[in-house]
Amino acid sequence: MGEVEPSEAEQAGSLDDPAFQKAVFEQAYRQTCLQLDGGGGIATLSQITKGRSEAIDEVVADFASEKGAECASGCSFCCHQMVLSTPLEIFGIARYILDAKSETEIARLKERLATRAMLPLDVQSRHGADKPCPLLEDNRCSVYEHRPSLCRTMLSTSRSACETSLTSQEQRVPFIAEPVVISFLMQLGIDYALIKLKGLSTEKVELSRALLIALADFEPAFQTWIDGREAFPDCHVETGSGPSNSDLAESAAAQCGVT
Repeated sequence: MGEVEPSEAEQAGSLDDPAFQKAVFEQAYRQTCLQLDGGGGIATLSQITKGRSEAIDEVVADFASEKGAECASGCSFCCHQMVLSTPLEIFGIARYILDAKSETEIARLKERLATRAMLPLDVQSRHGADKPCPLLEDNRCSVYEHRPSLCRTMLSTSRSACETSLTSQEQRVPFIAEPVVISFLMQLGIDYALIKLKGLSTEKVELSRALLIALADFEPAFQTWIDGREAFPDCHVETGSGPSNSDLAESAAAQCGVT
């Protein structure tokens, strides 16, 4: 995954700049295509995610400093809500857990995931101080280096507002939008390559339910996805009449003139 340097965002002046949007999308797409030429196994796909995450982290660090983000180590107020992830992210997290954690640690995590997975798939039911992410341990993410892009780009300029939001649905949290937008464009470029070259599903799934499936039987679930079939049934959140992720990726490709 090619890096999107912080200076590029600064030079663009505005994220509404079509040229900047095209550059981010096309760079992600072209780099992913190059990596996929080497195969579509978990190692290759993990490298794609690793490169993307490193690029996002650079952008996040730049905007966090520039706009005064108050996020810090041990601050986990935003880790009490529904998280949507790509199948690629889910398999990357699962592979890390299976390789790095003990059987006892994995068993305990599965218990937490199962409890969380029983909640309805809606924002209200999965938000609150009593609903921490199952991956949290001592207020820190236990898969921090492998966390989804949504978690990587969650930047707030008010720690107190984040804390209050855990107990009040009315509390507005001032988020820094730029990393979210850049990450979204980057991910669409990656997704379009996965769709076009490999025929893979890029539709987002709820983290807890999907991760539980991947941890329970990794190889069959991964092979199901690689074969272009649904690996995570009952893990998708209904979006009404909104476009699917594949529709968004194809629309972005058309607008950017990427074929």
